[in-house]
Amino acid sequence: MYAVISDIHANLEALEAVLDDMPEGVERVFCLGDVIGYGASPNECCDIVREAGMPLITGNHDLAVTDLSTDLAWFNPVAAAAVIWTRGQLRKDNAAFLLSRPRTMRHHDAMFVHGSIRDPDEYILNGVTASENLEILRRDHPEVEVCFFGHTHVKAIAPAPNGSVSGEKWLDLGSHGPYLVNPGSVGQPRDGDTFASYVLVEEGEGGPCVTYRFVEYDIEGAQERIRRAGLPEVLAERLAVGR
Repeated sequence: MYAVISDIHANLEALEAVLDDMPEGVERVFCLGDVIGYGASPNECCDIVREAGMPLITGNHDLAVTDLSTDLAWFNPVAAAAVIWTRGQLRKDNAAFLLSRPRTMRHHDAMFVHGSIRDPDEYILNGVTASENLEILRRDHPEVEVCFFGHTHVKAIAPAPNGSVSGEKWLDLGSHGPYLVNPGSVGQPRDGDTFASYVLVEEGEGGPCVTYRFVEYDIEGAQERIRRAGLPEVLAERLAVGR
């Protein structure tokens, strides 16, 4: 059994709660990127990821902070302000660590990306984009049964085997695949709930079985950190509404 997390976004309270929630049988935790950005605990979150030995891919916020040639015009003003603040806070060793990570990973029959298979910065937010990426997966990676992606902060599975993801679900993805699976966000959910989310993955008889886990965490504590840091107020407020 392994776990997949994504989009921590420097939310220490959420990351600690998710790791505390994981069962003892979890052998490895894969992270789909964006360890930093938005939140007020970039070094603390990087330290945890590094010390735990999590296989990690680099997200767009990770690169925006560590690659100073990044054009921040692609970011909205709130995100850009968070990038600039984080650049001033992140230790050099953590910056070097994030910058050295790959953009994709493979583990047995699973692939891990930040945005999509064809573009690490693409958002998979609709059926058309999902179908196009599934076609690329079938054509270029026929041995892959499931591709985990993040970036959107929205829990999703395509094609959806049992409808939308609402409440904790156990999903057998052993037939009619391959599948795209988004575990949602640890540190900044945007699908209307306030829980930090992640997935557990076990190998079933016909293929991988995925369980979504939803974890309560100290939202007020995370908000207070953001406000004390002087980051934009909206970054604190959105944690309470999951948007």
